[in-house]
Amino acid sequence: MTAAEQLGIAGARTYLLDRARAQGIELEVYAERDTSTEITAFGGEVSEFKLQARQGLGLRALVAGAWGYAFTENLSRPALDRALDSAVENARLVTPQAGSALSDWPAPPALDLYGEGLSGVGVEQKVRSALTLEAAARGADPRVTSVPYSGYSDADSERLIGNTHGLERGEKALHAFTYVAPLVSEDGQNKMKGDWQFTREYTELDPTHTALSAVEKSVALLGAKPAPSGTFPAVITGECVGSLLALFAPMFSGKMVEEGKSPLAGRLDGVVASPLVTLLDDPTLPRGLNSRAFDAEGHPSAPLTVIEAGVLRAFMHNAQTAARAGTVSTGHAARHGYQGTVGVGHSNLLMLAGDTAPEQLAAGLTGVQLTGIAGGHAGADPITGDFSLQAEGFWLDGGQVAHPLEVYTVAGNILDVLRDVQAVGSEVEWTMHATAAPAVRVKALALGGS
Repeated sequence: MTAAEQLGIAGARTYLLDRARAQGIELEVYAERDTSTEITAFGGEVSEFKLQARQGLGLRALVAGAWGYAFTENLSRPALDRALDSAVENARLVTPQAGSALSDWPAPPALDLYGEGLSGVGVEQKVRSALTLEAAARGADPRVTSVPYSGYSDADSERLIGNTHGLERGEKALHAFTYVAPLVSEDGQNKMKGDWQFTREYTELDPTHTALSAVEKSVALLGAKPAPSGTFPAVITGECVGSLLALFAPMFSGKMVEEGKSPLAGRLDGVVASPLVTLLDDPTLPRGLNSRAFDAEGHPSAPLTVIEAGVLRAFMHNAQTAARAGTVSTGHAARHGYQGTVGVGHSNLLMLAGDTAPEQLAAGLTGVQLTGIAGGHAGADPITGDFSLQAEGFWLDGGQVAHPLEVYTVAGNILDVLRDVQAVGSEVEWTMHATAAPAVRVKALALGGS
């Protein structure tokens, strides 16, 4: 092999670590490789087909207590040498940070995120899944006027981490995913609600079921009436609670706490929610969207109880934030691909189910059922916990659905919502943001009608 020929990510990792050790450089190498398929269907035909493959390495050099980053998608030896030189040079240009260190963590748990899920699945089968999904949605109800969003995607990925302290990690993962959102129309009203399925086993996909569920959800929103303005008792669906958790997950980050950007700063071991609320982050769930055996620094994954019966028990930490907080890493180092820097992020953030049957949550309630929110990027502030969001849902009268509501605004503070939980449902719903929750009944929500 000539110097200019490409190495694989494993070979590139080994080459870089050997070069760093020879030069007395402390180095971490984070590598990714993935192949993905995306198929979009519209009007009974494939409207878009993408097959992508990418790989690259992110380097993190530690020089005199300062981190220097570099990345490369060229895995030839000369390009790897240049990336190593850049990481070292960048480290010399930044200010040292307390708690900076590399470690050789204990072995991660055994976690199979690969299996045989896409083995033998050809392009034709994947295309058929996308077309079946769209056709089933179009034909499910005469009020379906079009299916603007419908598609199939999958990914086969590999992640490697190593450092000059002897750490060496690797894992593979795959998944298949379908999503559909039909547009329905009646009496001048247009409504759209989506549904999706995530699996690590292709044979578990059920495009028809996903399509029918999305149509049912969309049709249920027809006949909407203006929402009242005021403060009302509410039932919030599990999907919607999960969406709120996704917006405010940064408040559980040790990095956000030390930067003064979390409303939970200084409240560890204090009551922050109803005693009915227990929240954990579990990266070891075999079917979790963000499951992993180790984090972006190679620290082994383990479930972390964040809130226990209303009491704040832990923040999420990477090695550096943990050191500065006088604790240990919780295995929540995160980076947005090999091009990103190391931060803190959740994996599968889950509110545990309670013991109230779904049909009992709204018993006797006159108020609102909140089923969806939008506008989180502009309307949610994770520093304060405040939110003002576009919402959808239904008006409840005596515990029964009276009618759907036109788009309205729901406002409040996430900690007030968690504090005001009066009952927790027995079934958990997942969101596409790797957050999950059961439906809950809360004392009051502020609504702004149209």
